[in-house]
Amino acid sequence: MILSIETSTSNLSLTLLINNQVIKKVSIQIKNDLSEIIIPTIKKFIKDNSITFLNISLLVVGCGPGSFTGMRAVISVAKGIYLSNKHMKIIGINSLAGLAMSALIEAKNINVQYIIASIDTKRDDLFLQLFRVNSNEKLLPFYAINSVQPIKIENFNDYIVENKLVTEEFIFVGFISKLLKNKLTNIKLSKELIQTPNALWVGKLGSYIVNNNINYKNSKIAYDELKPIYVRSAEIN
Repeated sequence: MILSIETSTSNLSLTLLINNQVIKKVSIQIKNDLSEIIIPTIKKFIKDNSITFLNISLLVVGCGPGSFTGMRAVISVAKGIYLSNKHMKIIGINSLAGLAMSALIEAKNINVQYIIASIDTKRDDLFLQLFRVNSNEKLLPFYAINSVQPIKIENFNDYIVENKLVTEEFIFVGFISKLLKNKLTNIKLSKELIQTPNALWVGKLGSYIVNNNINYKNSKIAYDELKPIYVRSAEIN
């Protein structure tokens, strides 16, 4: 049984999976109360599904990039859960890779090689990362071409050129502002309804890794040590 948690944007989402099948999922909008609600929400989620932490064999956690508060809170809580339940395996997931996972089937169906994943930084730019699709099930479902980058929306086309992409080769998934949408003419957009990092796809990626016994260490996608993915320093008001 897998419990996945994601809080890198404005939602706290939780998903429970067995053999890659979703048992239950919930998403709660976060205001400024994440540190107060995260532990009670997880405990209630576990109790409402008539299980305990002893039933959880894998804990999957979205590690960002995104909200500094969200990343720190979820990683602290996850470490606390793990320290009290050493029978669990724990995997940290790049939240952009979770988004890429949500578009993987679409990418394969339309026969594109690349996925660009996007998260809103709340600073008039985007966290972007480019992934190349793998067809070998003994490997990660995709691999990161580059590191996470903060890109100004007006520079998106430059990002495409710098990575030597053409519009027929990739699908875009994640945050799309009105300004960016105007720049995405002829670009394939994911039809996935959830366009922000979500525990569902973080959990499915963790499940894929475990079920296929994939070596994910030293990747830019998954980690056996929980640590926030910081792209830049926190903004101090």
